[in-house]
Amino acid sequence: MAKVCFGMIASLDGFINDQHGKLDKLYESFKPSDEINEEMARTGAVVMGRRTYDMADDPDTYADHYEFQVPIFVVTHHPPARHPKENSQLSISFVTDGIETAIQKAQSAAGQKNVVVLGADVGQQALRANLVDELQIAFAPILLGTGTRMFDHLEDREIQLEKIRSIETDKQIEVYYKVSR
Repeated sequence: MAKVCFGMIASLDGFINDQHGKLDKLYESFKPSDEINEEMARTGAVVMGRRTYDMADDPDTYADHYEFQVPIFVVTHHPPARHPKENSQLSISFVTDGIETAIQKAQSAAGQKNVVVLGADVGQQALRANLVDELQIAFAPILLGTGTRMFDHLEDREIQLEKIRSIETDKQIEVYYKVSR
């Protein structure tokens, strides 16, 4: 069964976007190494929340330019009126009955590859439901001071982690943790 990885890029002070909800400052320094690209190639499906999905100015660009050309499952209460463009590798499904269903569908689509969960809210939902096998956190060399925190709503839940490995580039460090159950 596919491994479920909650992966994000965060500032050193724990924010996944700035005070305006933008990611630009975090991604300015993100330059994937060969090792990071190999890890990304192990992705067979993506689960994201509606806010993460809506960050694209034009949802049709997922089919043309998104870094993960795999099936995408968007957790939402309100699917958009118009379905976005897809291609032979990338399909987009809107899942309205919760994170468990989205992860289940993504695992089925991913086969032996990994499922990557993107977005603070949907990632925290997956952590609370004990659906995450691994955390993958890239730390950008910036202190934002404000924005959306990566782990703000875990409701006093303690989650034990075991460091598996780290990848260091000239601009950042990416740390991989196994979630202990």
